[in-house]
Amino acid sequence: MPLLKRKLLQKVTDEPLQDSDEVFVCEKTGELFANYDDFFNHTMLLSSTVWSCAMTGRSNLTYTDALESERSAKRSLTTIPAALTGPILLIASRTKRTGIHDMVGDVHGYVKDVYFKGEIVHTKTGVPETIRRPRLYGW
Repeated sequence: MPLLKRKLLQKVTDEPLQDSDEVFVCEKTGELFANYDDFFNHTMLLSSTVWSCAMTGRSNLTYTDALESERSAKRSLTTIPAALTGPILLIASRTKRTGIHDMVGDVHGYVKDVYFKGEIVHTKTGVPETIRRPRLYGW
């Protein structure tokens, strides 16, 4: 869910509406508004570049851009092999870095040269019969 000033957007909860009431529907969020001014202000807020992505931390986005950024981040998270998820999280939790970029650098620097149990490794060699014994770390 996109963040507004580092907080989740609270859905508008108006008094119950009758079936005969005229309402304005915000298609981006699915919210109903009985008052056009509230609907207009909400629509302008969604179109403003004041939103940030909760997953990546990217800021100065519109609501739609922040939603797309979150979807993209979720898709990229599903591409991490299950065998690597545990070790990567363990390494990330043990690093003493305070900046996210420094922590990512530490994790990448370690993970790129180490094989983990259950990890599928594809190699290309000139000789198909070459057998390589990886150094395994049990997690």
